[in-house]
Amino acid sequence: MPPPLRCTIKHIAARAGVAVSTVSYALRNHPSIPPATCQRIQALAAELGYRPDPQISALMAHIGRGRPVQSAGRIALVWVHGGRDLTRAEPFFAGMREGASARAGLRGYHLEEFWPAEDRLSGARLSGILRTRGISSVIFSPGIEGVSANLQLAWEHFACVVLGHARWPVELHRVAHDHYHAVGECLQRMTALGVQRPAIVLTEEIDLRTDKAVRAAFMTHHPSESKARSLIYALDRSPRPAFGRWLRLHDPDGVLLLRREMWAEIAHPGLERLRQARRVWCANWQADDPLGLPGIQQRYDLAARAAVDLVTGLEQSRSFGLPDHPQWVQIRGDWHPQPGVPAAAATPARS
Repeated sequence: MPPPLRCTIKHIAARAGVAVSTVSYALRNHPSIPPATCQRIQALAAELGYRPDPQISALMAHIGRGRPVQSAGRIALVWVHGGRDLTRAEPFFAGMREGASARAGLRGYHLEEFWPAEDRLSGARLSGILRTRGISSVIFSPGIEGVSANLQLAWEHFACVVLGHARWPVELHRVAHDHYHAVGECLQRMTALGVQRPAIVLTEEIDLRTDKAVRAAFMTHHPSESKARSLIYALDRSPRPAFGRWLRLHDPDGVLLLRREMWAEIAHPGLERLRQARRVWCANWQADDPLGLPGIQQRYDLAARAAVDLVTGLEQSRSFGLPDHPQWVQIRGDWHPQPGVPAAAATPARS
């Protein structure tokens, strides 16, 4: 029996009723193709089992340049913090891995994971392993410890993209969650429901990691500019007042948590009364939240997909080493309303 024919962009174009060039652009999310068309063609490609050949893609990107082109067809996902147990058990990391793996497969690549902290791999050692395995594309996971991350690779041999906001000693391309939009979106929805004195609970560490985007969004979108600064409660500020006393002093009529886990650190009857009145929101919504808080879900699965698109494009254009002009892509999250509240009722008016 002859082997099954490999699906090509010509097959997709015939099924979709579009030109081959349209399929080619749509699979790369080219801005000349409407997003809806890109999604339709990408879904059809997945249905037909289309897998691009990275060697052909790299060759076409450099045809006529007279230089040899190599493409390993593999992408390294480097977990900068945490070991195998943590990164495989947490839903946040699982979603990121699944997003990156699915996108890599669509582009004809295989995702290979590395845990340098657990395996005690220095940057030099990891560089050697990657080069031996023929891996040129590297994605670094978000940092989960502190503000900074540091893993010194032999940069000149790799195309690299960082996920998240952790600071690195060198400037690299980056894809991250849009914290400014998340906080601003939550505040707009709070004020649309009549909240006049919203407060935010954050940490100075996260605010610093996001280049003060969290604080800037809160100050910009707060309904009372004169009161906004006093309605910021930082859990890691020292010294800081007890949350119950701070709550009584400032009397906010709504509270935004930067992370759902902060609830355990500030649990107070006054805060619970606000929650019962549906006046507590979260800028990091979680599906398994026992409190059922509405808020923004960070879509790091989409960020990981965007990182794959970015790093494979860099590899195919032979853009290795530290970039002269680093790209920063920010991915907006999804709004999830309070359980039992119709989506229309929770949607603020847009200016």
